[in-house]
Amino acid sequence: MDTNTPAGATHEDMDVRKPSVRVSKAARGRSRRSLVATVELLGGLSNASAESMKTLSTSLTPESVAEEGLGNRILVGLRDGNARFFEELSNTSRRVFDALRAPRAEGGTEAADADSVAQRLDYERLAQLVATEMKKPGM
Repeated sequence: MDTNTPAGATHEDMDVRKPSVRVSKAARGRSRRSLVATVELLGGLSNASAESMKTLSTSLTPESVAEEGLGNRILVGLRDGNARFFEELSNTSRRVFDALRAPRAEGGTEAADADSVAQRLDYERLAQLVATEMKKPGM
């Protein structure tokens, strides 16, 4: 048995030209983007909640409560905290959708990963070009 092959896998299972292997490699980029988006969403949600509570807390100063009453200040604090929560949540949703979007190349097209570039390379032509360059004087 080959020591480079994982237990239970055959050489055919490790062949990158097989569709199942290509699909699993292509999914790695998507799963990473999904993970980043999930973390961004959870972090943004907790940040939005924290900002909301800070806003509520700052509206309940002893001076403002003495001046307007506790009930009024709680309502104002909840209103301002709610607005702050949704502002933060909108910023988070932008970051989440940006994290889910595939990376773009400069021309506006989706950037290719290394595996798809390797599949499209014409190695025979590349070898001929390298050989031609090496034959030039000065090499």
